[in-house]
Amino acid sequence: MSSPKPPYWALKLFRWYCHPDLRSPIEGDLMELYEERVQASGKRMADWKFIRDILLLLRKDIIKPAEGTHRINTYGMFKNYFKVGIRNILKYKAFSFINIFGLAMAMSVCMLIILMLADQKGYDQFHKKKDRIYRILGTPEKGSTPYATVPFPLSETLKNEYPIIENSVLLRRGFGGDATYNDKTTDLRGYFASESLFEILEFPLIKGNKNTALSAPNSIVITSSKAYQLFNTENPVGKHVQFSDRGLSVMDLEGDQPPVDWGVFTITGVIDNSSFKSHLKFDAFASSSTLPLLYKESLFPDISQQWESYWSTYTYVLLKEDVEQEQLDIALAELSARKYKEHEGLEDYMLKSQNMASLTPGGIINNEPVFRLPMMAYYILSGLALIIMIMACLNYTNLSIARALTRMREIGVRKVNGATRSNLIFQFLTESLITALFSLLLAMLMLFFTKEAFMDLWFNQYLNFDLQSTPLVLMVFMGMTCLIGIFAGIYPALFLSKKLPVKALKNTENSTSKWGMQKVLNITQFVVSLLFIVTSMVIYKQFQHYANFEYGFDAENIVNIPLQSNDYEIVRNELSTTPGVVAVSACEYIPATGTTDVTNLINPENKEEPITLLHMKVNEAFLTNIDVKIIAGEGLPATGQTDRFFVINESALSKLGYENPHEAIGQMWATEENQGEKKIVGVVEDFRNTLLLNGDDVRPTAFTNDPSDFNFLNVRITEGNPQTVLAELERKWNTIDPQHAFRYDFFTNELANTNMFIFDIVSIIGYLSTLAILIACLGMLGMATYSTERRTKEIGIRKVLGAEELKIVLLLSRSFLKLLFVAVLIAAPLSYFINNLWLENLANRIELGFGTIAMGSFTLLFLGLLTIGSQTIRAARQNPVESLKDE
Repeated sequence: MSSPKPPYWALKLFRWYCHPDLRSPIEGDLMELYEERVQASGKRMADWKFIRDILLLLRKDIIKPAEGTHRINTYGMFKNYFKVGIRNILKYKAFSFINIFGLAMAMSVCMLIILMLADQKGYDQFHKKKDRIYRILGTPEKGSTPYATVPFPLSETLKNEYPIIENSVLLRRGFGGDATYNDKTTDLRGYFASESLFEILEFPLIKGNKNTALSAPNSIVITSSKAYQLFNTENPVGKHVQFSDRGLSVMDLEGDQPPVDWGVFTITGVIDNSSFKSHLKFDAFASSSTLPLLYKESLFPDISQQWESYWSTYTYVLLKEDVEQEQLDIALAELSARKYKEHEGLEDYMLKSQNMASLTPGGIINNEPVFRLPMMAYYILSGLALIIMIMACLNYTNLSIARALTRMREIGVRKVNGATRSNLIFQFLTESLITALFSLLLAMLMLFFTKEAFMDLWFNQYLNFDLQSTPLVLMVFMGMTCLIGIFAGIYPALFLSKKLPVKALKNTENSTSKWGMQKVLNITQFVVSLLFIVTSMVIYKQFQHYANFEYGFDAENIVNIPLQSNDYEIVRNELSTTPGVVAVSACEYIPATGTTDVTNLINPENKEEPITLLHMKVNEAFLTNIDVKIIAGEGLPATGQTDRFFVINESALSKLGYENPHEAIGQMWATEENQGEKKIVGVVEDFRNTLLLNGDDVRPTAFTNDPSDFNFLNVRITEGNPQTVLAELERKWNTIDPQHAFRYDFFTNELANTNMFIFDIVSIIGYLSTLAILIACLGMLGMATYSTERRTKEIGIRKVLGAEELKIVLLLSRSFLKLLFVAVLIAAPLSYFINNLWLENLANRIELGFGTIAMGSFTLLFLGLLTIGSQTIRAARQNPVESLKDE
């Protein structure tokens, strides 16, 4: 009968971890003790006690070392890795500088994008219940872009009919005007909000009661900055202000309307707007219970029961605990199907939810409450930064492999002395990590300047990036640095550590094949560089095309002044007497800057389908002031029933069915709005009145004289010293309206600003192009430096034998020139194809000719030759005695 045996897996575990010198005696004792326990307590109890003993023996003095039987000083090992890494970085100064500088440039761009994302992710984090808060979106048609706004009745319907929803709040746009307290006036822009606002969106209310602040009609909660402007250090709560609606938008867009008195409002709370970051921009919230009073007096459109009107209201819901988003989406789908099955044109309208955490940054959504970059923009920027980062890492890889020959003996000696492959891998990765850490320090310095340049870009005035470093962001920087160090160093570490000791000591292997990895990487870098160069040149030419575009009117020396709801006649009469003012006109909106309006005309004789034209309301002097010629008839009348006459442009002739301008004069047309018939009194030359990005053609347009809708004065001033004229205009403005600051902008600047985002793209792509070409040239410089150092004695011999310097330069440069020409042959057609793809989708585009590709290719070749020449010429001019004296 065989003797009982302990659990095999436990015995195997002991043999695996126990020190070889101690294994036999301890195992003998364990087996002897096990047999005694079997006799005394039985096999099952003996097995349990055997397993317990195996686990109790897991002690430091019994466990074998990680590598063989020799104990390793881990601290000393890593200290040695660090010392050797620093020594090698200092020994190969040129290579180290190229690697550190290239990585730092790329890392600074990556760090900037991390700061941008961190800034956007910092929005709406102050809401304690943010995980349960959802904004409701509406999609009018399948596949269309969703809207952030939804129908007004949705909020109450969700709260009353769906038990999964704990509460809801609506925010209706349209609260924007002047609040006056005693002799102080300030503009307030915000929303009408339901009483439950502060129960869901937890804005910090520093004064007032959040439970009752928005319960009573004509109540306003304002921000602390606006409270200081109106009340200084007084307590605003309980104070009364006179409010006049002007149709101001929270997005600071011009939209002044004649002031309409909405009566007295009571300040019921103050929000500390300096202590949070929200996707909502506002100065005030007015109680939604005010709306019925405004409806009653016809001061505000009533959409409280309109399910088809989805342009004005935001809705947020708070889900009950343990309710998932899927349940909310199911409820919204059911509600959409029930409410819209009989709405013609909205049968496919769908409601869906968006969690508060995903609002910023998010996708492309219509009617967002603020301007922001969609997530796609971050993907594109991150992709471009990643390309730059990979190029810098490839430089490190390339140069490390090229430097392999100089380290073969070091590797052989280490292996002969007992170093394993893993030891060598750790050594080389330590060097790359140290290089990455040095790059991080330099990148932090570069980031300071990169961030300042980014903050100065035109579009940042609308995006309001903060870009502050936080401890979490710094930790991300460190993590990114470690990843970059590992990524850049892993291939050289694996490549160098696999060498056999004999071959490493003999140094018999070539570092590269004829078309080895180094050459492929160099070509790839220059292909990317040329693509960046050509793209930045194309975008800049497109920007220049827009900047020099002939709009068909004269915008020089015209200053556009917002009326800010003041009476047009009073302001015009006062400003027109200013010395230096040549002419004054007025308009509803500034042409070619993005704002448009439309009107529908009906032929009263045949009553066909209405014809849609752009509609621009201007006074009788506007067309003359911007130097648009009348080609038939006359201009708009200055007095009388001005709303009964209109002028059209040339493009409107064929749209209205006329073959020549004179045929249209005197013809009558009715408006779809039933405002009576209007007579065509003139036809003017075409000029551009829409954004250049909106199309190539001039849109058919009708001009009418309607002073009640004028928002801007157009003041033409004399050339010379505009600041003197502007100072006098401001003085006269202050006598008319001391409450509102004098605002103005030159017409030419406004036209230029419509294209400034393109200049920002030029700046970003141009900066990335500079980095790409610098990194590629640094890589080429490193390879050229290495190559010339390896061939120093060969050059010396050639010179002693009578070789000319020019031939030596050509000999040393030949292989690099091949790389450059191959890169150009690949990148030139690729650049042409890629840039044509996006140009074809652009209105008013330039034609991409081969001249641009040739210029980009020449730039790349010139920089490449300059980089190579700096080393080859230096090597060719070296005294052969210096290179041969050691032989």
